[in-house]
Amino acid sequence: MNERPADPGDEQGDAQGLGEGLGEDFDFDAAFQREFGPKPPVRSVLVVPVADARKLAEVCTLAGVRAHVVPVRGLGCVLVTHDPATGEDDAQKLSAVLRQAQLLLLTVREEAIEGQSWTAGERGEDPKPGLLLSVWPDQVQQLVLGRLDPAEAAGAAQGGEGGRAGAFWRLFRKDGGRDEA
Repeated sequence: MNERPADPGDEQGDAQGLGEGLGEDFDFDAAFQREFGPKPPVRSVLVVPVADARKLAEVCTLAGVRAHVVPVRGLGCVLVTHDPATGEDDAQKLSAVLRQAQLLLLTVREEAIEGQSWTAGERGEDPKPGLLLSVWPDQVQQLVLGRLDPAEAAGAAQGGEGGRAGAFWRLFRKDGGRDEA
């Protein structure tokens, strides 16, 4: 057997070989961000000062926001979006329709809960979610933490379903938009 002695230059050659196979267009920064950057949200929850969950569900349909709408006594309604990644976009769209109302978005991530306020389609001051959750009814905390399924909550409605034209007409019906049984 012919074994040659180790050449100190071989270590440098091995290190240079680490990048082989990645290609010239490999973006290390993008790969690092994907692997170690912020993780996608687990849940996006909007708190909206509208008391009627059915009417707010119709407004969600008009705005193109898909969410479960849960009435919370003394607060308004809590929306749990179908896709947690669309929370900020949903807040912007819904606040543009409900121009006079201040909406609060709580984005739940694995490591933290972030808060945003939205009015008339514009982002405002960021509230402290911990303080809000400490003064809001317990039902809100259960929805935010995923301990209560919004589809099974009392009085819940489904927003973002059906056509926009039908939603518009149901909003303005004299019977409050409730379908005949």
